[in-house]
Amino acid sequence: MSAIPLMHVYHRPLDPNGQDSLAKLARLIQPGSRVLDLGAGPGVLGRYLAETLRCVVDGVEYNPAAVAEAAPWYRQLECADLEQVRLAECFAGNRYDFIVCADILEHLRRPGALLAQLAGLLAPNGRMLASVPNVAHAGLIAELLAGDFRYRPEGLLDETHLRFFTRASLLRLLEEHGLRSVALDATVVELGQSEFADQWIAGGWAEALPPEVIRALLERPEALIYQFIVTAAPVASVGAAVERVPAEACAAAQTALTARLAARARPAMTSLSVAIVTHAPDLAVLTAVLARLGQALRRAVKDGALGEARVLLVDNGPGPGWREPLRRALDDARLPAVVELLSGHGNVGYGAAHNLALGRSDSDFHLILNPDVLLEEDALSEGLAFLRSHPEAGLVSPAAWGEDGQRQYLCKAYPTVLDLALRGFAPGWLRRRFQPRLGRYELRDRAGDAVLWDPLIASGCFMLCRRAALERVGGFRPDYFLYFEDFDLSLRLGKVARLAYVPRVRVVHHGGHAARKGIRHIGLFLRAATLFFSRHGWRWW
Repeated sequence: MSAIPLMHVYHRPLDPNGQDSLAKLARLIQPGSRVLDLGAGPGVLGRYLAETLRCVVDGVEYNPAAVAEAAPWYRQLECADLEQVRLAECFAGNRYDFIVCADILEHLRRPGALLAQLAGLLAPNGRMLASVPNVAHAGLIAELLAGDFRYRPEGLLDETHLRFFTRASLLRLLEEHGLRSVALDATVVELGQSEFADQWIAGGWAEALPPEVIRALLERPEALIYQFIVTAAPVASVGAAVERVPAEACAAAQTALTARLAARARPAMTSLSVAIVTHAPDLAVLTAVLARLGQALRRAVKDGALGEARVLLVDNGPGPGWREPLRRALDDARLPAVVELLSGHGNVGYGAAHNLALGRSDSDFHLILNPDVLLEEDALSEGLAFLRSHPEAGLVSPAAWGEDGQRQYLCKAYPTVLDLALRGFAPGWLRRRFQPRLGRYELRDRAGDAVLWDPLIASGCFMLCRRAALERVGGFRPDYFLYFEDFDLSLRLGKVARLAYVPRVRVVHHGGHAARKGIRHIGLFLRAATLFFSRHGWRWW
């Protein structure tokens, strides 16, 4: 009988540039190699190796449905139970440059029996590659301290896992069966992105455990390692075992520890600055925006998410005649915040004007808000709570609807020239023909009712940011003047912090497209697009 339930088949994509275990394993394999893939599943790795790296791939998989799916990518694929198979008989006469055990050893009752067969199948200088979960991850240990050991459909305590490994026990198992570690890599999963996120974020063991225990959990170098990725060779052919974990894993654990201890030491008071840049605004819409902003500020204070706020309205004209109407709008709004009107500098452009506001405040968080965006009452409460709970997050993007009630998708993939032309300038019938393509660009299948981490682009109509991240990248680049400054800022922020689409943060956006605003706006749009693509890379279609 197989050690794994028959219907449990792992389907996952392979991004060769990704940071997951399968991608890291794939990058260890040289083009043209002879590879034995143990636990081949539906053939994700085998297909990549065969198609992209032109490897000769053999494999073993116990699930007949997975074997049928994977078979085209393998020279020889045996349908067999890894607990029972005799590899030397199945693959007689073969020697492999790489033998891969990707997320398989933890599913076996006796993984040593399989490992003991591998040295004899390796070619000279051949390597065994394996990925296994780390049972010493801080979240799992903390859950044990809280008296729980909870199996889940996936993750470290996947309900099909039979064996559990730490770094030491994994390396010992290899040594006991003729293999020795020659390289050790890892995938790192921070607590806020793991199955333990609810305990780390809001009121669970992360708040209940004493600081000394939190420190003991996170000061270990493997504290946030989710999976070990080990490269091993026959003991007789190598020297001392490599046991040190990657430096980035240690750094991630230290960062999490520092952030958690700082959050516990910091008073609950949170400060927020809100910047709104106007240029000939619709005063009726702006009045509604300020009224809804006031409601959201009051709700955030009531919910304990906000201590103090500052609202900066930046007047980009046109001309000096807008100062008084804007002043009256601010006065009439009676916002629960320190209010400042910046005027008299002329039209310096959207990004430069926002930088003026950023330089006038020293808040914890900073909201970049368009004068045509209406906040739901709890938008700031939800957004600020998310940022406080996720120290790795630098920007929150909301779920948005238009004034017509239609859903808007503010997060985007990296744009192509064709995508922008279709969205901005194509007639409706042509856009409809390309709707699947535009849907992928707008992340429609991903930006749903769950938090989406790491979209590349977020709209500048609402950017709730961690101020430190904004300062680190220097705010907006002013040379865009109008359009694409938010695309540029998103990409730069993504290099120093994580972007997140948070659907519990909800807004109504009245904005439109450049093509509907006249020839001058089309010219500004095309100039900014050229600047953006020249700076970040052209993609035509």
